[in-house]
Amino acid sequence: MNKRAFLQLLQKRDTGRLSAREKSLLLQVLDRLQRRELSWDLDTEDAAEIQQRIKGKIDRRIQASPKRNYFLRPLQLAASVALLIGLVFLVYQVLQTPTEVVWEERSTNERQKATITLPDGSLAYLNTNTSLRFPLKFEPGQRLVELDGEAFFEVVADKAAVFEVQSQGVRTKVLGTSFNVKAHRESAVKVAVQHGSVAVYQQGMEKETRVNLQPNQMATVFPDRREIRVEAVDPEGFLAWKAQSVSFDLATFEEVIHRLAAIYNYSIEIEGEGLDRCQIKATYTNGNLYAVLHGLKNLVDFDIKKTGERKVTLYFNRCID
Repeated sequence: MNKRAFLQLLQKRDTGRLSAREKSLLLQVLDRLQRRELSWDLDTEDAAEIQQRIKGKIDRRIQASPKRNYFLRPLQLAASVALLIGLVFLVYQVLQTPTEVVWEERSTNERQKATITLPDGSLAYLNTNTSLRFPLKFEPGQRLVELDGEAFFEVVADKAAVFEVQSQGVRTKVLGTSFNVKAHRESAVKVAVQHGSVAVYQQGMEKETRVNLQPNQMATVFPDRREIRVEAVDPEGFLAWKAQSVSFDLATFEEVIHRLAAIYNYSIEIEGEGLDRCQIKATYTNGNLYAVLHGLKNLVDFDIKKTGERKVTLYFNRCID
């Protein structure tokens, strides 16, 4: 039974239209509420409605009692008041019982990206090798998510509820904006703003350090020291990983690899000589690093070896004419 059906049963009970079956069902629900087996989010309005109905029924009973029962009337009144106090206490307990927050986690691997719709309608675009944790339902006044990796957020504006991203000891707080957070483990955390304004906090032992960012600004937070560096950036640069394609216009093979390392957050080493002789003019679908590398093999002869998590070594052989 849901909350609305419960309130409707109380209303039918007030007007004397409750059937025997419904009366039994109502008693079962009250018993389950008392044992905290139901976790409805009763707001103040609902609680007041329940209390008012109970009080109204008690008042009607008192007014309807025969005046000649002078001895029984105080007992009936005491019993009714006791019932009211008991049910009000029950409603209070339901309101005060904390609702368990259920979290969900979405992850991408080295060949995946993802778009996640959050409970408030905000969007999170996940880059490769990224994990995002968020509640199935945001708590009132707070929208909190946890990030390990890189994601771009388009946050629905809500002045009553701050949107907060926690990542590697850094908190990023907004009300409604679009921004990018790169927060891989053992690396500096980078927060860049496309639209709106963002507050970035670096958590410390005694106090937090805070900076405010405006559009086209990026904060770099170093985990091993209390320092936040702010600089102007080009949105196309920090959002290159999110674009539909990646293009190169007569760039050297070494320049191409360095750009790919930044886009996909990989450590890429190149071994070989004559890298500057290969000029790359091509456009590739921006799927994942390995897809682009295999496309480049049509223009450059090189071998690929994965050497660790987000680490690759390329062995250059020659340019393909």
